[in-house]
This record gives sequence, structure tokens and C-alpha cells, in this order.
Amino acid sequence: MFDPDKSLDENLVAFRAACDALDPECAGILFDNLAALRTAGANRNARTVFNASVKLALEALPDAGAAA
Repeated sequence: MFDPDKSLDENLVAFRAACDALDPECAGILFDNLAALRTAGANRNARTVFNASVKLALEALPDAGAAA
């Protein structure tokens, strides 16, 4: 999926398209929160903020088991 000849941004576009095809809601959550990691770099606080934001968004999704 990742092409070493392409930029990170180009690879992220391809990755998002693949994620959208699998699960658009989860892809949206991931990419809506990815900026926290890209702007702050790989520091513990940025990862903590990212993880908390993603967890909160996932918990807000409707329970798939309840619809059955």
C-alpha cells in the first residue's frame, strides 16, 4: 500500500482511501485526530491526546450489537 517513492502526504491519501473503503466512520475518526500527532510530533502528550480523542469518538459511535 505504501509507496516509498511518494511523499508522506501522498501515502496518507492512499491510506485514507483504503480505510474509507473498509470503515468510513472509523477512518474519519482516525484522520480527524491525526493532526494531533502530525503537529506535535512523537511525544507522549501528543499520543495521549490522540488516544483519548479517538477513544472518546469510538465510544460515541452507536453500539452495533444493540441494532441486532
